[in-house]
Amino acid sequence: MKIKKYLSEDSSYSKSGEIRRLRAIDNDKSIRILSVFSLLISFVLFMQNIVSPGTPHGGKIQFMYGLSFGSSALFSGLMLAILALKDIKGKRLSYFSTIVYVCLLTLTTTFATIVDQFHTSDYSAFCFGLLLLPLFIRASLQTYLSIVFINISWFIFGYIYILENELGSAVLTPIFAFSIASIGAAINVESTRLKGNILQLQLEESNKNLMELSHKDSLTGLFNRRHLMESLNTLLSASRRYDFPLSVLLLDLDHFKRANDSLGHHVGDKLLSTIGRLLSGLVRDCDVAARYGGEEFCVVLSNTSIEGAKFVAERIRARIETESFEEIPWNITVSIGVASREEIDNPEDFLKAADKKLYESKAAGRNRVSA
Repeated sequence: MKIKKYLSEDSSYSKSGEIRRLRAIDNDKSIRILSVFSLLISFVLFMQNIVSPGTPHGGKIQFMYGLSFGSSALFSGLMLAILALKDIKGKRLSYFSTIVYVCLLTLTTTFATIVDQFHTSDYSAFCFGLLLLPLFIRASLQTYLSIVFINISWFIFGYIYILENELGSAVLTPIFAFSIASIGAAINVESTRLKGNILQLQLEESNKNLMELSHKDSLTGLFNRRHLMESLNTLLSASRRYDFPLSVLLLDLDHFKRANDSLGHHVGDKLLSTIGRLLSGLVRDCDVAARYGGEEFCVVLSNTSIEGAKFVAERIRARIETESFEEIPWNITVSIGVASREEIDNPEDFLKAADKKLYESKAAGRNRVSA
């Protein structure tokens, strides 16, 4: 059956960690709104039951209505207090707390239905509680079924032992009908929400990929020049403010034009791609490795002195020199210029200082580090 297929698909989607995260966020927001309005509605009904109950004053029915409305107000007030404490601690409401609260609210509406059976065959409270259940929370189908089952059991218990009436099909039929309607509404609403969540996650992933593409060099996999300048500007400001060392390496592949001209641009592209992979593995996660332009690369070393930067630069130089590059019959070497922050105030001057040292490495015979 198609409905079984749909339920199976929704169930598999709902088990996703990201879907559960979004569901928890939705529940946290909806419970805040539900708590406020439930408190207001319960308080109004509680006061109306005292002032003008529509039933004999001081009677059993008035007491039970008051118990139902008062309990709902109490639960909502407690939930608002819990939410306030959670906000102070900066934490979200737990999924278990959400389910317990909503279950208690539906039990109070079911209790009001039990009281209604004293003097009228009114099922509106039960209908209201269960049909609006999918709007109160986001949960799995099993959770919805459990809450509905608890409410049916509570109604049967109350009708038999509180009202002391004999239970018949005329009483149970509306209860089961509204329960089935509630489950159907829950399936439909949750399925729609799941589809919306999946689209939301796909959009977030696309935006993430687009953001990454806008900051990454497609050939080498390193950051591009735009991201380099933004990061360097941020790190320079932080370095001045918190007084930690900052260094920059500027690397240039020696005789890269030879590889391009004699072996073809496709070999040169492979070489640049391999260099990008090597650099990624030779620097820390907190450092910024970027393609500066053409065959030039730049590495920003956070919290690294000039001596530490020279050590890293020499390690990179030696690693590239010993690497075998496919389709290139000679050793590839790299010249590196090193600069550290002293009185430098902007990224451009920082890079010029590193470029000056790079020129010294080139002039001294290449395949060396100058600082």
